[in-house]
Amino acid sequence: MSHQIFHSGHILTQDPLQPVAEAMSVSDGRIVYIGSNADVLAMRQPHTALSSLHGRTVLPGFNDCHVHLWKVGNLRTYLLDLRGVGSIAEMQQKLVEFAQHKPKGAWIQARGYNEVIFSERRHPTLADLDAVLPDNPVCVMRTCAHQIVVNSRALAACQLPNNIEIAGGEVKRLADGALSGHFTETAIGLIINKIPSYSATEYREMILAAQRECLKLGITSATDPAVMPDLLAVYRDMDANQDLQMRINAFPIRIPDGGTAVLPLPERYESENLTINCVKFFADGGLSGQTAALFSPYLGGNERGVLRLDRKVFLHLAQEAADAGFRIATHAIGDEAIQFVLDVYQNMRPAAHTNHPFRLEHVGFPSQQNLDIMRRIGVGAAMQPIFIYELGGNFSTALEPERLERTYPIRSVIKSGVTVGISTDAPVVRNLNPFVNLRAAISRTDTTGRVIGPDERLTLDESIRAYTLGSATLQDTEHRVGSLKIGLLADFITLSAPITAENLATLRVEATYIGGQKVFERH
Repeated sequence: MSHQIFHSGHILTQDPLQPVAEAMSVSDGRIVYIGSNADVLAMRQPHTALSSLHGRTVLPGFNDCHVHLWKVGNLRTYLLDLRGVGSIAEMQQKLVEFAQHKPKGAWIQARGYNEVIFSERRHPTLADLDAVLPDNPVCVMRTCAHQIVVNSRALAACQLPNNIEIAGGEVKRLADGALSGHFTETAIGLIINKIPSYSATEYREMILAAQRECLKLGITSATDPAVMPDLLAVYRDMDANQDLQMRINAFPIRIPDGGTAVLPLPERYESENLTINCVKFFADGGLSGQTAALFSPYLGGNERGVLRLDRKVFLHLAQEAADAGFRIATHAIGDEAIQFVLDVYQNMRPAAHTNHPFRLEHVGFPSQQNLDIMRRIGVGAAMQPIFIYELGGNFSTALEPERLERTYPIRSVIKSGVTVGISTDAPVVRNLNPFVNLRAAISRTDTTGRVIGPDERLTLDESIRAYTLGSATLQDTEHRVGSLKIGLLADFITLSAPITAENLATLRVEATYIGGQKVFERH
């Protein structure tokens, strides 16, 4: 039995019964006592390892309850990162440079363009891609991952009939009716599913790259939503081989993009490092790309977004999963999508599990009636304050002022008694750093300094709690992580300075611990 004592710290436990402590006693990775230096040091035994925290502030590890880990890693390994690119010309240059290191005729894939920050203020086109890479199939994905644009060689490789249509997505066309190369929502699968899949070795490399970044940033636990069967198998294999250091909650997807085929339910699974107990659905698209399903049109047009699910099919598949002991998580941003999903949740039969049975991902425009239903039937909310900071410019071009001010109303959701977990949805956003996300929750400012929805600001304490215990509760893992108290895993971080609302821009993680073992140290 390994026994450690961490002492002389300022430990913000996130346990309301003991908010602050000085020391922790850890045995075999779990906290066996937490309290004052005197009380904990009195538990010292001959074999105890003593570690001074040198007065540093200690928090539970951050829990990013909605982050596409493998995709974060993909942008660090195999995929061209277009986030922050300011023009189509710059995008074209980056594509050409990236393709120089690829075999002739190989697929060129990139992600992260945002037409709102392009100087041209438009989406790239098939012609833009043909102009620089006519001999390679090219697929560029918008930052939200709900839209793609491909070139002529990619269309030829996929052999799509010109009259192709698909429910829940749009196949955009040129004036003459020909395919334009622009696909949204479920229609992106018509292309993505034709691109050669990654191998298990490549997936593993992506996950390890993402894990290294997370641990450096103090993220010790995360939910990877919308995981396909081949990736799920990689996660299980990595867990069996003890390759996973952080705690990962993987959500299998039921209906992949590009068709109507339903994926089978996997086995439920739980170890200290990997949990598979919740399935994922998509009800609508993204707000920044104006495909989230709204009751009223977006600013300056008649578009109201895309509702991706058939109610009867959704109810059947969600009930099937619930009966098998799975929790249900559904992407729902627009007010129409939120109401649609809650209607299905309310009409499901009670299932075997009772803890945190339902989640909504993102929750862009909930009404008070929606929030009352969420509280009553146990629907938690995974929300992303970072959207306001990084994508606020998109929102301001898509929404009139009144609706903009109530976008992603995180304080209203918490005030209504709904469990909220803070997350990033990276790589939809560039910044995975929890301190940037905390600043966004507190300030509600976009990159220009504009305040969006000031009444929805959180305090620092509220933000930290939602990023730790709130996220763990949302994941149904609060019995293992999310706070620092007796019986829980000793997953914690030490900070470079006491945490305040004013120093988040300069604050750094000094060290990250998983089960009491140091897995990252800043040098």
